[in-house]
Amino acid sequence: MLPEAVTSLIAGSIAGAVGVGVAFPLDTIKTKQQIESEDRSRINYLVTPSGALTITKAQTPNTFTTAGEIWSTQGINGFYGGVSTSMIGQAVIKATAFSVNAAALHADYNLVAAAATAGLVTAFLASPVDRIKVLMQTGVYQNEVHCFKSILENEGPKGLLCTGLVPTIFREVPAYTLYFYLYGVLMSSSSDLLGVIAPIFSGAIAGAACVVPVHPVDVVKTIVQHSASEWQSVVSDIYEYQGLEGFWEGLLPRMSRAAVNHATTFAVYDFLTHQLSQIQ
Repeated sequence: MLPEAVTSLIAGSIAGAVGVGVAFPLDTIKTKQQIESEDRSRINYLVTPSGALTITKAQTPNTFTTAGEIWSTQGINGFYGGVSTSMIGQAVIKATAFSVNAAALHADYNLVAAAATAGLVTAFLASPVDRIKVLMQTGVYQNEVHCFKSILENEGPKGLLCTGLVPTIFREVPAYTLYFYLYGVLMSSSSDLLGVIAPIFSGAIAGAACVVPVHPVDVVKTIVQHSASEWQSVVSDIYEYQGLEGFWEGLLPRMSRAAVNHATTFAVYDFLTHQLSQIQ
């Protein structure tokens, strides 16, 4: 029988890649909405038939208008900028998260402590992966290699590894804590009732719920990684120009993406761990 750590590593890597690939278009929409919040003015200048100039606040784009804009300007490919890096990166990230969580539980950490430890470790992997993903989703770069080289040439290794690291840590630790905790609670209460679809249900609920309390941090992280600004100035600018509302840009597509992603991830992970545990 395969060791538990090896099972978690293999199942987590495959599940992570599949989950992010399935939900990636929703992630692109989320990122686009958050990046658009960098346009602080949001003002339209309109000339009436009489020649008078009126100034109105521009309408904040919603999930459907953002999706339509991506489709009209870039086509289907516009929804998948950076998907290769994200799938490979999430394979490593989820393998690490599931393995660290399993190892911590095996070492008698409680559920919360094990999940928080997994979140802290994966933050250092997620930050460079997200940096490339965010920049690729802008549609500026030809491919991931072009993006990677551009970051290194203009900012050095620090620009890849450290830009957005602080908000990533503050996102990953509480998110993974809630993520694994909720999944464990939901699975224990729904397995008998839902059977084989329990991982899908539990993963969807846990995934959607865990992003809500950390969404403001994710908005800051996205803008930091897009503009290479300091996170303190990003927080100040968002609040000054948009108020608290600005910290919730892209919440709906992110919750939808998280539900689809994590339902898929946990379903694949649960299936693979069961299959791998049968190997003698």
